[in-house]
Amino acid sequence: MTEKTHPEVTTTSPPASPPTKAPWSALAIAGIAQMLIMLDSTIVNVALPSIGRDLQADAVSLQWTISGYVLTYGALLLFGGRLADTIGRRNAFLVGLVVFGVASLACGVAGNEATLVAARLGQGVGAAVLSASALSIIVATYGRFPSQLNTALTVWSGLGVIGATVGVILGGLIVESLSWRWAFLINIPILLGVLVAALALLAPMRGADGTKMRVPTALVATLGIGLLCFGFIQLQEGLGEPWPWFALVVSVVLITLLVRHQNRVADPLLPVFLLRDRAYAWAGFGLVLAATLMLGALYLASNHLQNAHAMTPLETGLALLPLCLGSLISAFAIPGLAGRIGMARIYLLGVLVQLASIAVIVIATASGIGDATVVIAALAVFGLGLPTMFVPLYTFGSAPIPETHAGVGSGLLNTFNEAGAGVGLAIVAPISTAVIAARVGTGDVAAEAAAAGTHAGFWVLAVVSLLTGVTAIALSRISRANA
Repeated sequence: MTEKTHPEVTTTSPPASPPTKAPWSALAIAGIAQMLIMLDSTIVNVALPSIGRDLQADAVSLQWTISGYVLTYGALLLFGGRLADTIGRRNAFLVGLVVFGVASLACGVAGNEATLVAARLGQGVGAAVLSASALSIIVATYGRFPSQLNTALTVWSGLGVIGATVGVILGGLIVESLSWRWAFLINIPILLGVLVAALALLAPMRGADGTKMRVPTALVATLGIGLLCFGFIQLQEGLGEPWPWFALVVSVVLITLLVRHQNRVADPLLPVFLLRDRAYAWAGFGLVLAATLMLGALYLASNHLQNAHAMTPLETGLALLPLCLGSLISAFAIPGLAGRIGMARIYLLGVLVQLASIAVIVIATASGIGDATVVIAALAVFGLGLPTMFVPLYTFGSAPIPETHAGVGSGLLNTFNEAGAGVGLAIVAPISTAVIAARVGTGDVAAEAAAAGTHAGFWVLAVVSLLTGVTAIALSRISRANA
């Protein structure tokens, strides 16, 4: 009897359908990290007098408590983006979290001014890696889903704006009720929570095959951008000093040589090819202007309320609360508006809103110290315009970035943003200070001199706001051409 054999029956599962959307956990993790980074760029401002008294710190050390963070953060953003492309976005994000957390702890327990400044430099290093990798995570995670990408960029950049404005308010509350040390120590439990969530919920996101760090090129890029940031920082002490201008000239030479070199290599550290894209280039320029407006206005407003209206740090923080609420309202409204009128029109609307609010402050401070209520109300309107500028710019700038260059492309966008922060303070602070000194020299009382400095500073911001209008028109035309 012959045994009948039967062919083996195999069943083939139907191919898995591609996902229709990505989980929002990546946005929550990256967004909280970016909010902390921006919060730490402003939270220290109102704590400086307390730090000076407690640590017996001189004016130079106090200045570098702020400037050291800005310098290393701005200089290393491109390096942070390249690190994300090389070792993987989640790995770079985790490295940034750890460095930022350890440096925050060192700031909080610092026993002298040298330790505090060194720890703030370390915070800037962590912030650069963290910020560049956070944005690259968002671009890589949601890039295949345009509607999600728009929402993610809206939330991410909106949280950054909110973090910067909340920093001023939270700084006042912490200094008055606890200690300046908690302006740094408050980061630790939040960072631990983000670290656990990142390990549990973020995909590995390995680096692109064949991508290398290009250490010599990274060093030249870091030096060039670092000298640029240093020059802008030192210009805050006065436009007549030679060393800032020398640093700026050397930085321009280095960056020019770097661009020419990177334009010829196959795997560039500096994504020059992105700058040939008109949307990316205009978005980068717009971010410089938007950050100039935000940091310049926060600096002027904080000084005006304290020096012209004799407000305490806590009162100043509470007075800036409407600005923060305006930003929060605007950030939540943008996703709905984007579907109706488009990002280009949202950006133009933000430009008009900010120009109107700046005009009100210029008029209010034209003579005497002005009415504090009018200034605070105008700042609330100004806050409405912040997300409507940053969100469209990051949306336009992120669209052309290929996933394989998400790190350096995102890092360069953030570098434009950070350069704008330096430009804002480098231009506004010396002009405002010079006007105040001149008015005091002619016999004005301190409050009236402070108001005159505010008036001059907001005139500068009015000019910057007009330039943002040019950027808005250019991006509107590009948007229509690509429609």
